Amino acid sequence: MGMIALSADKLMHFIVGLAGGVIFWQILERFMGGSARRINPIVFVMMVIWGASGLFFFRKLGIPLLSADWFYMAVPDWDIPLYRVWGWRFLLHRSWLFHSVLIPSGLIGLSIWLLGWRPHRVWKWLLDGAMGLSVGMAAHLAWDAVQSAQRSGFQIYGWDLTLSGLWLVANLVLGVGLPLAIAWVIHRPSAL
Repeated sequence: MGMIALSADKLMHFIVGLAGGVIFWQILERFMGGSARRINPIVFVMMVIWGASGLFFFRKLGIPLLSADWFYMAVPDWDIPLYRVWGWRFLLHRSWLFHSVLIPSGLIGLSIWLLGWRPHRVWKWLLDGAMGLSVGMAAHLAWDAVQSAQRSGFQIYGWDLTLSGLWLVANLVLGVGLPLAIAWVIHRPSAL
């Protein structure tokens, strides 16, 4: 893939991610205004971007930490550098672990547990960020599906097209549905 094609791909993931985040936020404001006021919008948007396209605009800044793979790559693409380091076959690109919302769902669960165990602003920011990451990763998967439909179809490494399609749909629903469910709970006055 050429540099221009790679940049266009990152830009489209970015645009789809922002669009998904804006639509999600509009739903919150329209139907659950209380939750929109309780979610940190900066943390949410940064994590939507990181999940959808990565913070690719940091790559050329030359700041060592921000130019690392973990920041400039979208979270669903982390299987690429991890495969290079560890060589585990299940980490080949489009692995089931990273082309899913398992990671943000786990972070949502962890943050809820931590908030229940010991309420603290940091755990609340973790929840806000995990919700944004979930929405962003769902947007990343949606754009990957659109791109793949133009070729051979969306496919998780090592899986057939049917199972990959079911995985995609389940993760799109969970990627947006779980944050919406959390927002619904947050909307209630006695919530988090």
